[in-house]
Amino acid sequence: MDNQYKFKTLKAALNRVKKIAHENASVEVCGFLGFDKDEEFFIVREEANGSPTPAQFFLINPLDYLLFKDKYEVLGLFHSHVLGDEQPSDFDIKMAQNCCVPFLIYSLNTKKTHIYEPQIIECDVNMVRRMKALV
Repeated sequence: MDNQYKFKTLKAALNRVKKIAHENASVEVCGFLGFDKDEEFFIVREEANGSPTPAQFFLINPLDYLLFKDKYEVLGLFHSHVLGDEQPSDFDIKMAQNCCVPFLIYSLNTKKTHIYEPQIIECDVNMVRRMKALV
C-alpha cells in the first residue's frame, strides 16, 4: 500500500488523517505525517497495518519508516483507535519513546485527536506545537 497525499497546509493534512480513519473504521489505520522542505508541502502517507489483530493494534514495516524518514522530515506517526478514546495506550507510549517520534492518535468514538510527545523527540518541536494547536 502506498497511499500518499500532498497538502499545502498542516490543517488539511490532519483532516486527511481523520478521513483515512473513517474510511477504514473496522481496523486501526496507520501511517506517517511529514514535511517536504524542498517542495514545501505536507505529506500524509497511509501504510498497511501488518498487525495480526488490526482492530486492536497496528504494525508498520520498519523499512517503510526509514524510507519515509530518508525522503521527508517526519512530523509524526499516526494511527486510529477503533475502540476507546484518543489517549495513548501503554503500547503507544512505549513505541513513541522507542522511535522518538510523536504519535497522533485519532479516536473513531470521540472523533478527537491526541498527540503524544515522547521524552526525546527527533522532529521540529515548533511543528509539533502547531499540530497540537490544530487538533
